[in-house]
Amino acid sequence: MPISESTLHPYIKGLVEDYGELTVTDLNKKLREVLELDDDDLSILSRRNDDKFSQIVRNVVAHAPAGISLKNGYYIDKILKPAKFYAVSENSRRDEKVSKTEIKKRQKRKQQFKAKKVNYSELNNERTILGDLGERFALDWERNRLRDKKVNFDVQDEVIHFSQKYGDGAGYDIQSRKDENFELLYIEVKTTKRGLDEPFYMSENEKVFIEIYSDNALIYRVYNFNPLTNIGEIEIITPSDLKIKYIFDPVTYKVYKK
Repeated sequence: MPISESTLHPYIKGLVEDYGELTVTDLNKKLREVLELDDDDLSILSRRNDDKFSQIVRNVVAHAPAGISLKNGYYIDKILKPAKFYAVSENSRRDEKVSKTEIKKRQKRKQQFKAKKVNYSELNNERTILGDLGERFALDWERNRLRDKKVNFDVQDEVIHFSQKYGDGAGYDIQSRKDENFELLYIEVKTTKRGLDEPFYMSENEKVFIEIYSDNALIYRVYNFNPLTNIGEIEIITPSDLKIKYIFDPVTYKVYKK
């Protein structure tokens, strides 16, 4: 995957949303944890002690306007040294940075989850075609859901296919917003060709994630899905639904509808 300043923006946004704030130094480290860099990205720059990828990350800051600016769905504060990246506030005034309280909350929860490094050739081999198509179907469905609500933000930018960009270790597949109030929404997608009575599978990581993030997490159950036509149906399962209406196999977390 060729790394450039423009291709980094969705990855930066995703990480900043997860942590609330990150210095450019921390961002550089965390991007390396989720991206598969090649020899060219890691080549040492002439007369410098760092590599090409570090320069690309620094360029994101250098090319941002002076002071504090909102760019690509996140804030960059160049007044601070090193510069800091901030998520956008979820309250009614989205021209503000996320609060310190919210930052602490996100960072505390994030400590338990870590997305895997993205290796695109392995990712394509390991992922089932059905699961990938189901996630894409749910991604389009979610974007249309927000468009129907006539939200006043860019749906294309705010609804991110997170697992495709970061791998499957984050505990969810799609990062979105609940509605016009801009509150974060984490969506795990489970796809089957048959009806709602067909069991689906959850990993330990996914199960723990939806329990901890219960106020902001949902399962989009894609069922009766036809991979040839990319047509299916979606049922939304809340954390409370999952607890009350479903039974977990304690060995494999094979989930049956009651």
